[in-house]
Amino acid sequence: MRVRFSLAQERGLIILVAIGIIASGLALLIPSFAHRSKITIAPIELSGVKVLLPMFLDSPPKVDLNTAGIDELKELPGIGDALARRIVEYRKSHGPFKALDELDNISGIGPSLIERISDLVELVK
Repeated sequence: MRVRFSLAQERGLIILVAIGIIASGLALLIPSFAHRSKITIAPIELSGVKVLLPMFLDSPPKVDLNTAGIDELKELPGIGDALARRIVEYRKSHGPFKALDELDNISGIGPSLIERISDLVELVK
């Protein structure tokens, strides 16, 4: 048995799919429902236009400072083997980090390094 959708159901489904595509950051071109003409697309050149992608599409997963091991911490910019070990040792002796600024208490880590990694780390409690 083959299921047939009414015209209203088909249009509703198309609209739902379109909303999903637009919400995910992709562009959508919907032809007119009244007539089905062939669509031709010509390239458009715009100078000085920047395209911004949503952060979730190109950002790597954040490193949790309260659970990350030495290898995960070493993937952060400016954090080598010695600093990664100091972070883990500090966490063992002082408990989980409550704020990112606590990293300033670790020898070799200053405000500039904290600023550099602030978008790449998180504190899961």
